[in-house]
Amino acid sequence: MHQNLSHRLQALLSPKNMNSISVPDDYKVSTEVKQKMNELLSKLTSSSSTICPSQIARGLNKDDPASYPDWRAMMNPVRDIVWAEVEKGRVQVTQGGEVRELEEREGLKGPIRVRRGLKWTSE
Repeated sequence: MHQNLSHRLQALLSPKNMNSISVPDDYKVSTEVKQKMNELLSKLTSSSSTICPSQIARGLNKDDPASYPDWRAMMNPVRDIVWAEVEKGRVQVTQGGEVRELEEREGLKGPIRVRRGLKWTSE
């Protein structure tokens, strides 16, 4: 599922930055996205509270701007990892207050939110 993550990051980063920026490998990106997502979700006070995927990307940028210089470039990889976590039941994706299923992913238009799923743990 994440095999094209580095390729997608490289394509999304602006050409002027490509010579000076090293894109983290897939495993590192996946691990750091999951860690940031867990950090943000663990701070929520209600099981129905949500975060925006952009909060994950912005957090990575804030924590490590050298590796994640443009949070917008991280949005597709972040969404990919969020949906992988949906598949595991760790998180749920909502849109307009409604839980969306993995099968609906391709047809969704507009902003989504992320909340803790039935199998969520803070680890």
